[in-house]
Amino acid sequence: MQAKSSRGPATPFRRLWPLAAALAVGLSACSGEEAPSPPPPPRPAPAPVTKAPAPAPAPAPAPPQAPAATAAAFSYEAKGRRDPFRPLIAAKPPVQPRKCPPTGCVGLPWLRVAELKLTGIIWGGRGYYALVEAPDGKGYVLRKNDLVGEDADESARVSTIVPDAVTFEVQGVVQTPSARTRVVELRLRKEE
Repeated sequence: MQAKSSRGPATPFRRLWPLAAALAVGLSACSGEEAPSPPPPPRPAPAPVTKAPAPAPAPAPAPPQAPAATAAAFSYEAKGRRDPFRPLIAAKPPVQPRKCPPTGCVGLPWLRVAELKLTGIIWGGRGYYALVEAPDGKGYVLRKNDLVGEDADESARVSTIVPDAVTFEVQGVVQTPSARTRVVELRLRKEE
């Protein structure tokens, strides 16, 4: 059997005792108790009030002086960068449609889809053609991808022509992120 040593497990703790003692002394020194502060100095006695002689007329005010020339004015050099004081998203000014020519606003570029009346569909060697009538009684022939109202406040493109209807994709002239293309369909009226 081995004899037990009295130094076995207690050895690591013996090394820590000096450190623990120094820590205890340091904490007791920082206990928060401070020496009392000295009393504030006595206030001087107020001066006796005496009657002052009548004030003399005030001299004319001096003209304002310009700021010191030593202060340098700040100037921003863009060097190809954007101006940090301008908004990131700027509203675009609305696009104004062209003014009517001297001959008047006539023809498909000046008409809206809502003003057109579908009068017939013709089948030809290259597909279907739509016959439309303007409010003034003039007739026009439309093919796929033709534009209507490009000079008015909306632009429409013929997307499809089928035997009984024509479909337009309509967009406003002023393009905004929220503007979407809408689909308008004109159908032939059936004779009764």
